[in-house]
Amino acid sequence: MKVFEMAAAYYPRLWDKSRLEALVKAGRLTEEEFRSLVEPEKKD
Repeated sequence: MKVFEMAAAYYPRLWDKSRLEALVKAGRLTEEEFRSLVEPEKKD
């Protein structure tokens, strides 16, 4: 399983936002992937 897939499965139930931020800082998750997980999609 890839890091993004794990993050999608575990956030926010098991991993919090700070865990995702640490993954971005470590280069394991991109900013775009991070935003797609923590920012809800805007619906018109």
